[in-house]
Amino acid sequence: MSLRLPTRALAPVIVLAILGGIVATFMVHRTLPTTAQGDLPTAAELAKHPQQPAKPKAKAKPKKPVVAKTAAPAKPKPKAKAKAPARPKAAVKPRVAPIPAAPVRKPVEAPKGDPVDANGLPLVLSRALAKNPVTVVALYDPSAELDELALAEARAGAADAKAAFLAINVFNEPQVRPLAQLLGVLNSPSLLVYKRPNTLFVRIDGFSDRQTVAQAAANARP
Repeated sequence: MSLRLPTRALAPVIVLAILGGIVATFMVHRTLPTTAQGDLPTAAELAKHPQQPAKPKAKAKPKKPVVAKTAAPAKPKPKAKAKAPARPKAAVKPRVAPIPAAPVRKPVEAPKGDPVDANGLPLVLSRALAKNPVTVVALYDPSAELDELALAEARAGAADAKAAFLAINVFNEPQVRPLAQLLGVLNSPSLLVYKRPNTLFVRIDGFSDRQTVAQAAANARP
């Protein structure tokens, strides 16, 4: 069940509300400062100086798109040639000075085609007798081992007796022929001991040791 107010009862309420609004507006106007009122433009000033419409802002020009520069492709570097592996250095061996060997005295070989003296002896033998009163002559075959040993013994024996020493190869025909004509057949090894001026003191066929040669040379001395 709804209640309805009569129209006559609402009239005084409406009037009081309107009056209350007018009074409130007047009170607010009185409380505003005078400076604030002076700052507000009047209707006459607004008529004299109409407000100019704000200029429209210039449209911003569209920026050009920045195109990134593409870098030029780098040129491929030439490949370095592979170096050949270094050869290992050979180890340097220390130099060892060779020990000088004792000089070996070679027997005096009669020169080929050597002439003979007035007595028929090879000239190399007569020259040896001119320098030394006793000369030991050894006849040998260079291809025989025994003859090489006999030659060494004859040389050593002549040195012990301080006599001259002469080695004649039996294949040296110009030197052997004169002796063969004087002495006959000669064998190898064999030993001849001559004394000055051209005399054969002793002849030994076959091998003679050092002591035998030295004793024969010593006995041939005057």
